Amino acid sequence: MSIQVHTHITNHIATIAFTSPEHHFMTLELLEAIQAAFSKLARDPQVRVIILTNSSPGYFITHYSLDEINQHMQQVRKIKALTGPLFPVSVRLVMALSKAIVRLDRFPSVRNVIDRAAKYNFIETTLTYARVNRFLQQVRNSQKLVIAAIGGNAQGFGMELAMACDFRVMARGDYYLGQIESLIGLMPGSGGMHSLTRLIGEAKAIELSMLGSRLTADEAEQLGLIYQAVDEAELAEASGQLAEKLARKSPLSLSYIKQGIHKGHKQSFSQALAQDEVAFVDTASTDLAAKAYQNQQASQVGGKTINVAFDHQEASDINEE
Repeated sequence: MSIQVHTHITNHIATIAFTSPEHHFMTLELLEAIQAAFSKLARDPQVRVIILTNSSPGYFITHYSLDEINQHMQQVRKIKALTGPLFPVSVRLVMALSKAIVRLDRFPSVRNVIDRAAKYNFIETTLTYARVNRFLQQVRNSQKLVIAAIGGNAQGFGMELAMACDFRVMARGDYYLGQIESLIGLMPGSGGMHSLTRLIGEAKAIELSMLGSRLTADEAEQLGLIYQAVDEAELAEASGQLAEKLARKSPLSLSYIKQGIHKGHKQSFSQALAQDEVAFVDTASTDLAAKAYQNQQASQVGGKTINVAFDHQEASDINEE
């Protein structure tokens, strides 16, 4: 059985269900199939929320394929031996070149020429790496809200992908969430350490990354690393319910919140506030906000308390009002 990636859309919620026969490892082939589906949904104005999940029960992304990594490193070891102390500089320069080159991937004929020229070369490794990390950046920066529905091991790159999503719902079972790279002589290469630091703090990020500690769903929930731990049979329903809550809110509002939080930690408070000022005025001046205000006023005139009125707003679809 080859890799499979399927999508379906229901009530503004899109699900990307993927599976891989090779122990559910991530490979470049699987990643780019998921990315193609994600990119199409990201452009669909009817889609408000995207769920990423493995269609095979008991799995998510075990980790990135070590076979694929090792194949690439055979060429890299030769370069490392040749460049000696200049190796880090070499990597930095070739990675910068690769990030520029992969912008041409939207032209298939050009990409084919580049890939043939780079075959069995150092730059083949850096091109692959640039493509892998580009997808995580795409998920993180997408205006759509993204939920990882984790039904199995999410380790190494699997955890990094899950943390690039806005929400994580994980099933309880005999599997784990963890940055396990240190257990096999590596380090997290796709932002895992930085995501952990932002989500649960520096001390815990150091602990989990250095020790390669693996967490159950309940342990991850207690740390605040995931939104919800659920029984295995409830994963699809719980993820769907969360997606429905998000889909009922203003897509513009949630997009601004997502981007503001991601960008704000890099800025001074005054810079972040200046960014928020533009976003607030933009959202407050929409027809959706005006209708929501009118509904809130009508609820209070009708005798509902403020709290009851907000309960109604929470349960209603602001886009359909």
